[in-house]
Amino acid sequence: GTAYENAINTEQLQIKVCDENGTIIGDVENVIAINNGTDTNPEYSITGTWENAADKLSKAKKIMVFANCGTDNVTQDNISSLAFRVDQTKQYIPMWGVTTLTKDLVVGKQNNLGTIDLLRSLAKVKVKMADGMKARGYALGSITFNNYNTEGYTLPVTYNTSKNTKEILFSGSLNAKPSWSQSVTMTNTTTDEESIMLYIPEYDNKTAAADRKASITLNLKCDGMDDGTYTLQFCNYVDGVADPATLYNIQRNHYYEYTVNKDDRLNVTLKVLKWNKRTHSEIIM
Repeated sequence: GTAYENAINTEQLQIKVCDENGTIIGDVENVIAINNGTDTNPEYSITGTWENAADKLSKAKKIMVFANCGTDNVTQDNISSLAFRVDQTKQYIPMWGVTTLTKDLVVGKQNNLGTIDLLRSLAKVKVKMADGMKARGYALGSITFNNYNTEGYTLPVTYNTSKNTKEILFSGSLNAKPSWSQSVTMTNTTTDEESIMLYIPEYDNKTAAADRKASITLNLKCDGMDDGTYTLQFCNYVDGVADPATLYNIQRNHYYEYTVNKDDRLNVTLKVLKWNKRTHSEIIM
């Protein structure tokens, strides 16, 4: 992952104590984060205190971590509606994670909660040329992403029932925030001329109307001349050809990588992968 994909604003880090149903019962305060890793592979040791916890200790069953979610305090009243606009994620990606306590917390002592995995609330989409295409004179022209959401919910739909972040699967966790927009131009933010990326919120592509299915319009060039305009779909590709009957939703913390290759026709390969994980380690309170 890149530094951007793993970046955490420690001034916006919130840790919540929850009951077994995922209901917030307390805030961890005086949070201090120390990065023991690097910018591109950070690993944070977090300490904090839970004040006036004695009468709630027996109810404490889960810990939730909120990163890059703004300065407003997360409460039980706003947790399910916590959301963001995509233009607010240019520097930091909102993240969230949960773990279930393996033993009861002890008042007046340090309690090591181990590692908490975090989910990014965005998906990553990449279009790249196959090896050797650049040497044959090909280049990526204009690329447009069609039909997407401009806003997203910070948490997956299963946030309150999941025991830990790792158990949240591709199926059943989609929590797309309806905020449809027609298209956005994919622009290269790196020096890599053979690929281009976009970060977007979740999108319910399977149930979208026929004219609102997510797709990518790709203009390919060869020796500086237009070499055709093609449509990439979010579905399985068999022998380089799309199978529209196998549509994918666009889901948080997943990486959609298209590889295009042109000989006598355009062949496409789509990989859908779990995005590399970010973790907080040694959560002590």
